[in-house]
Amino acid sequence: MERQQDIRQSEGWGKYLQSIGWKTRKTSKGILIAIRPSFIGNFVKIQHPRKIEKEDLEEIENICRDEKCAYIKIEPDFDQDLSIFEGRGYRPTHSPNCVPSTIFMDLIRTEDDMWAEFSHSARYSINRAIREGYKVTTTKNPPEERLKESYNLFHITATKKNFYMPPFREFLIRVDYFGDKSYLCEVRNKDGVLQSSKFCLGHKNMVLFVSGGSTEAARKNKSGYLLMWETMKFLKGEGYEVFDLEGKYDERFPFQTRNWEGFSHFKEKFGGTPIEFPIPMIKFLSKIYGTVSKLMKADF
Repeated sequence: MERQQDIRQSEGWGKYLQSIGWKTRKTSKGILIAIRPSFIGNFVKIQHPRKIEKEDLEEIENICRDEKCAYIKIEPDFDQDLSIFEGRGYRPTHSPNCVPSTIFMDLIRTEDDMWAEFSHSARYSINRAIREGYKVTTTKNPPEERLKESYNLFHITATKKNFYMPPFREFLIRVDYFGDKSYLCEVRNKDGVLQSSKFCLGHKNMVLFVSGGSTEAARKNKSGYLLMWETMKFLKGEGYEVFDLEGKYDERFPFQTRNWEGFSHFKEKFGGTPIEFPIPMIKFLSKIYGTVSKLMKADF
């Protein structure tokens, strides 16, 4: 099980970033560099590039100097050789922009094999939701009105858990750029009332869980378990091989992943492979920013 490329390195993601105020550049090997313009110095994030090498770093640094960037922050992919950063002025930073850990679900396996990996409580909850008549639907390239209903649920859930939720406009932008590879998966009760929803984006052989939310009723009736199972089966049928559940609690980052234990426990009931990304690396091109970071012991 290996994803061919993280979605944050895709053309669609680059266009999405441009639409919300970022500038993007690409290296000769196609590594996406996201640059945030600022009057106090441009900032750079490079998220999960595939196995960058020393010549890639040299090209990245040259581009960032041309763009007058204050610093370069690279969030390496999970299998990156970190020795390439040695002797080049990079240091770890405990301020990730991406989730530092996640779970990959292997969709290549048979449905029976996936089901066998679920916890007893997950299987029981799925069967209960089926008996009680909950139904799951999946919509490609969801229309604005339908997406808005789920977004309202996302927003309520995020507010309760003190998570950041991007504005609705950003969801519409992503649907626009990813088209039929944007998916809205919903579970409703017998009366058609929305219980839980997931928004996902596909790229190459992977699909990313972007946002989700559940009502208080769904937390009691366990219909969210049925939604996860039916979503996995649907995405498998679409030909995807890796389902990135986007985030789990990480003891290396207790502040950034606070309040994540609940949904991490939910995700872990479906098995999968825990993925731990390396600590992000930062290099200051601005001496002022480098000095401030060192004196104040601040991460960017």
